[in-house]
Amino acid sequence: MNTLLWIPLGLIALWMALRFLPAGADRHRPLIELIALIDLLTAPLLVILACAIVIQAWPQSALALIELTLVTLWRLQYRFHLPSPMGSRHRDGLQSDNRHRTDTSNQSDTGADRPESQQCNQDMPDSARIHTDPHDLASATSHPALSLRVMTLNCRYGKADTQSILEQVQSQNVDVLALQEVNSTLLTHLQKAGIRQTLPYLVEGPQTKNDNGGRNALFSRQEPIWSQPAALDLEASAVPLMLLHTQAGTIRVASVHPRSPQRGAKQWGLGIERLAQLSSENMETGPGIVPPAFTIIMGDCNANLHHPTFRAMLKSGRLRDTSLSLSRGPHPTFPHCRALLPPLIEIDHVLVSQGIRVKSMKTIRVPDSDHYGLLTELCI
Repeated sequence: MNTLLWIPLGLIALWMALRFLPAGADRHRPLIELIALIDLLTAPLLVILACAIVIQAWPQSALALIELTLVTLWRLQYRFHLPSPMGSRHRDGLQSDNRHRTDTSNQSDTGADRPESQQCNQDMPDSARIHTDPHDLASATSHPALSLRVMTLNCRYGKADTQSILEQVQSQNVDVLALQEVNSTLLTHLQKAGIRQTLPYLVEGPQTKNDNGGRNALFSRQEPIWSQPAALDLEASAVPLMLLHTQAGTIRVASVHPRSPQRGAKQWGLGIERLAQLSSENMETGPGIVPPAFTIIMGDCNANLHHPTFRAMLKSGRLRDTSLSLSRGPHPTFPHCRALLPPLIEIDHVLVSQGIRVKSMKTIRVPDSDHYGLLTELCI
């Protein structure tokens, strides 16, 4: 019995080691799925540890405890400021040498020793919400923090309940809604339900042969100063993008859904890698428009922070995962089913650039979707 315990412990050690593969080496199945499920190793490790203690297999107990500690530490990063295994300064954002981000970088670093939810004013006046005047651009340091409420949801082949989506948008006072896996039927039902009365501006990705379960779409309360239905060249659902003007500067917002691994592991990795381009100064912005100061990327990324390719994309794009930055624990979003089983993994994300802080985040249930949605309040 003692010897048999080494087998699962060795397999779990190899499983955990997949997290440390070089970026790009995880673009193979079933590695993608195995890496996504690393957090779930806590359960078998607890069973093995208990068995090892009962039969007094102390070497096996020690190894099981070490492995269990590592998995626990990875999860505790979502609650405490622990040293990050994904590289220095991931939580607080990477320093940017872009001249238009200098002031906001200094603001972000000032509060880096406490959760971001405590860095914004708790009572945000309505006057400080998203600004719609297209004139008089000013730096973020000249104005109080601006609040922006964003929501993202995978609509499961266009089957998500449209009335529930509308109720969430209205009750939560959502400013920008990012949807994935939408179709014409769902968009028609949303419009008939009255979503355009709350979020009148829509940018939708065009239908292509590479659609990943459907198209992506963006709804906004504010009229964009520029938009693009397909911002990236990739074999997946087109990425709709819009630019919104605020007192703090222009914000680039995108709805993304990289290809699912079962539809092609290499294209899965390439799609995630190219998300970093959305925060680049070289992204097209339209004639006469200054490159945006801030970037918000929302959607079903089909990856979590255990995937080396995903972490490399965050570093390359100088992006942060809002769930990690908030220090309130992980926000699992998949799978959402009617059974008692809760969502197990966090593959839906809201990613932000330097200068954007996170006030709150929660998951939301929408009937007939296989994902939980994410509702996030950001401060700029």
